[in-house]
Amino acid sequence: MDDGLRTDFSSVAQRLAARIAAMPALTRVACHGDCHGSNNFMSDGVDGSRVAPFFDFDDAGPGWLAYELCVYLWAMLPRKPGGKLDAEALERWRRYLQGYRGVRPLGPADFDAIAAFVDADQLAAQAGGTADRVGVAGNTRLR
Repeated sequence: MDDGLRTDFSSVAQRLAARIAAMPALTRVACHGDCHGSNNFMSDGVDGSRVAPFFDFDDAGPGWLAYELCVYLWAMLPRKPGGKLDAEALERWRRYLQGYRGVRPLGPADFDAIAAFVDADQLAAQAGGTADRVGVAGNTRLR
């Protein structure tokens, strides 16, 4: 990354940090940190119920609920300028949130913060990936 690009990324990162800092108090949770849908699998429990065991906990740690939820949405976003979720992806996102809300509340401040954390995850990916995301969530991201 050259100095000009580094300056541009730093400017965007500072604006995002200010945007997140200005939000009302956000819920803190134990984060998996990488819950994009491919670090778990569905299986039948011993009682016949469906269970979703998770694995790959290298990004796990304390963090914001909005970040934990944004990872799934971010992973579905088309990687092209102006890309939008198609109807199938929108339905998966709706069901993901419905499933979460079925077991825990999701307050308006946390829901509204998801978009800012999607932006932060995208910026981190463009800036070089996980190694550059110190402070993003879990043990290597926003804490």
